[in-house]
Amino acid sequence: MAAKRTSAKAVSELVDGLGDRLGRELSTQSVLFHQAIAARLGLKGTDHKYLDVVRRAAEAGPVTPGDLVQLTGLTSGGVTGVLDRLEEAGFVRRVKHPSDRRQLVVEPVTERYAEIGALFAPFRERWAVLCSRYSLDELRLICDFFEQATALMAEEIARMQRPAEPEAAPASAAPRAGARAARGTKARPRRTS
Repeated sequence: MAAKRTSAKAVSELVDGLGDRLGRELSTQSVLFHQAIAARLGLKGTDHKYLDVVRRAAEAGPVTPGDLVQLTGLTSGGVTGVLDRLEEAGFVRRVKHPSDRRQLVVEPVTERYAEIGALFAPFRERWAVLCSRYSLDELRLICDFFEQATALMAEEIARMQRPAEPEAAPASAAPRAGARAARGTKARPRRTS
């Protein structure tokens, strides 16, 4: 029994360390890395990641600014600002929708992909060296973990983007039947049936 408790405690500590220390640090370094890439491209910190959203969405068909509002959770004004910066830097262009002249479509400028890829090349090389330290089974496990963690994060993003539900007042805050109104408030007349 003591071995099970020790094992459960060790697992709990590892999970806490993975989420609190390693997960937070990896997340922070990822944000800083992408901010550095964006700066090299002449963009703001997250604009280059929004460019990735545009690129992936465009693979499925025409992408409107309204689609980007849905995909990113940004306001329409926020999407307009991002698109203005991406267009000014030459990474996207806005063109007329192929079937609805009232709408615009956002197209990534594919000629710029090589420039972006070149900035990632040293990282990809070092990533391959890091991955070579692990067996095929370990890499499959790591891939599974990242896929599950990514899905979990997507679910959390969707949860946070939903409108907040009004919090219900605790039962203890509800007035008791026949109770007097607090000072400074008007008592409501009782209903008679």
